[in-house]
Amino acid sequence: MNICKHTLILVLIFSLSSCRNEKNDIKTDTIASDLQVDHFNIWVKNPKKVKERLTDIGFTAVPDSLSKIHHGQGTTGRYFYFLNSYLELIFVYDNNEFDTNNQLNNTLDFAERANFEKNGASPFSIALKLEDYDIKKIPFEKIKYHQDWMEEKSSIYSAKNSKTHLKEPSVFVVYPEIESNTFETLSDLNDIEEKYAFVREWYKHKNGAKRITNIVITSTSLDLKTKTIKVLNGIENLTIKGGKEHLMELYFDHNVQGEVFDLRPELPLIVYL
Repeated sequence: MNICKHTLILVLIFSLSSCRNEKNDIKTDTIASDLQVDHFNIWVKNPKKVKERLTDIGFTAVPDSLSKIHHGQGTTGRYFYFLNSYLELIFVYDNNEFDTNNQLNNTLDFAERANFEKNGASPFSIALKLEDYDIKKIPFEKIKYHQDWMEEKSSIYSAKNSKTHLKEPSVFVVYPEIESNTFETLSDLNDIEEKYAFVREWYKHKNGAKRITNIVITSTSLDLKTKTIKVLNGIENLTIKGGKEHLMELYFDHNVQGEVFDLRPELPLIVYL
């Protein structure tokens, strides 16, 4: 009789524990489902050359004169816009400003990522956005970061371990005011105000690319069990995996054209159209 009671108690404890775990899993999954890729960066040393590689295969670039400068951060980018995201080729344009910012914000990973050729760091960054934005929903340890180029009293939140886990892609969450615009179809570009009609051309590519439908990032010496990697691998149409080299693979429109462009060695990128 005592054995039966003991067994019954164990079963009840196990059941309650399972229920708690299921609830925790649901909570984690719910948070992960609120995260989406906003845009993604590749750190580069020769922006002119790598930009040409992309335009040579039919991508339209934002004019350099209209490309965003990250004032106070010492960086800028070359940009390629798509209906549901954008690619930024990020690089250092003002070394003094860049060094000063890194000294003031030494818990961030800008210096290490920019030096990827020498230290083997991943040159990729993933910018995430949150549905129903609330920083409490960010499911990893984070560092608050504000700079001159951002709106007053607004900040982005970088993953704390992007500084120490350099083989991983860098990860940060943007605030709503700087989230990328998204469109379902090319015809929806007509919703852009007429005074900004020139922007519509940035989304039209000679090679026919419209939407990014899958992103696969390979990293060397990757720990798949870190919180950030688990979160990233829980996001739809995004996969982070281990491999022999740092590589990004971008799939457009489910590779409907069946074309592949390998842009290595100038850029660690393979494009599927």
